[in-house]
Amino acid sequence: MSLPHQPGCACCTLPRLSTQLDALQHHNWTESLSGLIRVAAERAKLALHQDAAIFHGGPIYTLQGGQSGRVEALGVAHGKVVSVGSLRQVEADMQAQPRAERIDLRGKTLLPGMVDPHVHILPSALYRNWVNLSPFEDQILRPGYNLGWVAEKLRNELTARHGHTRADTQQWLTGFGVDPSLMTKWQEPDQPFLDQISTETPIFLINASGHLGYANSPAMKLAGLDPDSKGVTTEADIGKVLAVIPGLAAPHLLSKLQEILHEAASRGMTTLFDAGLGAAMGQLEITLLRAFAQSPLAPVRIGAALYSNQDWLQEQWLHTFQPNHIPHDDDRFSIRALKLIADGSNQGLTGYQSQDYCCADEHHVPNVSPRGLFNFEPPITFAAQLQRALNAGWPVLVHANGDQAVDYVLAAFELALYDENAKDGAPNSKLALRSRIEHASLLSDASIATMARLKLSPSFLIGHVGYWGQVFKTTILGRDRAQMLDRCQSALKAGLRISLHSDHFVSPLGTLRMMEQAVTRVMEADPERQPLNPTECLDRLSALRAVTLDAAWQCHMDHIVGSLEPGKLADLAILEQDPLDPAVPAGSLRDIRVHQTWLAGKPVYQNPKTH
Repeated sequence: MSLPHQPGCACCTLPRLSTQLDALQHHNWTESLSGLIRVAAERAKLALHQDAAIFHGGPIYTLQGGQSGRVEALGVAHGKVVSVGSLRQVEADMQAQPRAERIDLRGKTLLPGMVDPHVHILPSALYRNWVNLSPFEDQILRPGYNLGWVAEKLRNELTARHGHTRADTQQWLTGFGVDPSLMTKWQEPDQPFLDQISTETPIFLINASGHLGYANSPAMKLAGLDPDSKGVTTEADIGKVLAVIPGLAAPHLLSKLQEILHEAASRGMTTLFDAGLGAAMGQLEITLLRAFAQSPLAPVRIGAALYSNQDWLQEQWLHTFQPNHIPHDDDRFSIRALKLIADGSNQGLTGYQSQDYCCADEHHVPNVSPRGLFNFEPPITFAAQLQRALNAGWPVLVHANGDQAVDYVLAAFELALYDENAKDGAPNSKLALRSRIEHASLLSDASIATMARLKLSPSFLIGHVGYWGQVFKTTILGRDRAQMLDRCQSALKAGLRISLHSDHFVSPLGTLRMMEQAVTRVMEADPERQPLNPTECLDRLSALRAVTLDAAWQCHMDHIVGSLEPGKLADLAILEQDPLDPAVPAGSLRDIRVHQTWLAGKPVYQNPKTH
């Protein structure tokens, strides 16, 4: 069994994906991108829009100053907000734009464009080319999710490919998103199970957490895996399997990349923050995503944190880039921070805990301690890595799920943030960098107090409560420790600015869904749909702020997005209903339809069902 402190990659398998993205190096992906851009440009010509507009006739929330900032009208021109206030005032301020289009909202609600501050864009695009085995149907838990359903999906895919289930040892059958923890009965799709699907076609599945994989006998043989593992693989062996699976062609990857960004726009998002860019292909990922974001293909703007777990990689980033915190007009792509991953996934039983997982004996992960794993020697080695980044002026996002991982990370920050040259009472500039704890899933009162003192803010994967809350409470963590999960309200009371994120591909894109889960904290797998620790429920405005202004603040983008104020970019979403209206049930916020999404004063999404 591995030592719990052994260095290892527990970061959603991102570095292991290099072989799957290898086609980008050997294929002229710029030709494929240029072709997509030409098509998008032609469509844009057909959707010309005035460069100025006055919105009125419905609730308009600016989020100015962190309050709702409700106003009667909003004026935009040349991609920016010009005026907010009464209709008369906005009309006066817009006199320099005599041809401004007047847009009557007809009772619809206008908000700042929403921000998801933690996603993984390229891996999500890659996995969308695999068979979808996730427990989610759109943004809802799939009823009757079990191994039987997984088997049926895989057999149907084999049949669709070949007309029958004959063998094809050249074409792998790959699936993503399988999650035993959310099945009606927790069962691993191990080698004996997958061999029932086929003993000739190689099959490989990756767990929804990204930390585990499952292989059948042909796949194990091709990858040289230990037959005693029963096909259940952790990060190192996942890399061996991915190395022998044929890579994805560039046009397919680019198509799925476009699909993800348009899905985000269709759900009211105008900013995605990639929390781990460069993990698989380094500079090539940055080049690709920048080119995509700055083209007509992208209906959202993209910020990023660079994956930096290895010393050599961190040094490379420090010598190549500077954090982009300077205001820019309509900046569609920017690198804002560095990313470190301290532990694994709580639902994957690899997040590092202060005590054994309740289900460790029954659902033990091969080569992982029953308390999970930590990727550094805590806290000294980890502190040195943090300190290099902070001393160079970089904010750092640190992935920490387990409560022991959080405490180790905070101890490392204590060391890294210490400024021996600062005089008594002098400000410590490193405290102002807005460093974050990603997921911060299990927080004690002491941890929250330490975060407040160190000026660290949490970003919560709130789907842990909504989707996995029941299994955390009954199986993985136990009733008492599950109360520590995603303590949103306690963090706010301690003076922390919080955000909510999807960690997509881990949970579905959907900021309104994330608001709903933070407001209700309903455990959606619970037949009685009880809330998990309702004292941590957010009010609606706080939840909205956590996917707009405060999410933008955490990403160092609040000077341009996150609220609708004169001089800021006109990124906005128009909704069919008002999510702040108490008459709209809190449990149906995810069902609110997005009517339009605008980026820099131009519509980039229009819902065909609301026109």
